Amino acid sequence: MDKRSCDRQDCDCISGVCCTVENCRHHAIGDVCTATHINVKSENATTEAETFCGTFAPVDTWQTL
Repeated sequence: MDKRSCDRQDCDCISGVCCTVENCRHHAIGDVCTATHINVKSENATTEAETFCGTFAPVDTWQTL
């Protein structure tokens, strides 16, 4: 992924935080996160695969129809 696409200055997003999870309500065009904060969870993580975003919130599909 091109990191520059995640550092947009024209959006209300967390600078430098990329998010490609399109079914999260905080995901925005350009693969940016619009949450006010993020929580990275997994107390005993030793690899990237063992972590996850605790801020994830699914998109309400009934509102997008």
